[in-house]
Amino acid sequence: MKIAPKNRVQRALVAGAGVLALLATAGCSAVNEQATTRHYAASDGIVTSVGPVNLRNVLIVAQDAKSSGRVLGTAVNTSGSPVQLNLSAPSGSASVTIPADGQVKFEDKEHSTTLKAAGAEPGALVPVTIRVNSESSKVQVPVLDASLAEYAPYLESPQPSGSASAEATSEPTETSTSTATHTP
Repeated sequence: MKIAPKNRVQRALVAGAGVLALLATAGCSAVNEQATTRHYAASDGIVTSVGPVNLRNVLIVAQDAKSSGRVLGTAVNTSGSPVQLNLSAPSGSASVTIPADGQVKFEDKEHSTTLKAAGAEPGALVPVTIRVNSESSKVQVPVLDASLAEYAPYLESPQPSGSASAEATSEPTETSTSTATHTP
């Protein structure tokens, strides 16, 4: 009969060790942050929100700090009325109207938005103030060049040395905002 209690004790110890091993491995998420819960910009541009407008993958493409800078990215209006989005950088400013519950893709020709100068060399950040209605936010926007082939089509060809360029141009008009796509 001395054998029976010894077996029960051994079984209890093995079962307890198994439970402790299970708890130890299952508790990892209690002390380690889940990577899927962190918000981050998954591409080259920045992600931010100002008022009812969500900006996704916003960046500036330019050959150098003094050449014109093409703004790329998407602006999504989550409100039920059109809003005016203003971008102000030390090198210039631009404005675009985003329709109600719509979006503007700066990559599209009808929404092409260009700053007079990028304001920083490729690889650096430019301070940009984003204003929507009465709300504003100052963000650091990256400047990129044609090192990545997908940005080469957005670089403007060099202008002759005697020509002048506008402060900033933004092509969005009443026609272009009416063609913006609807996002649910």
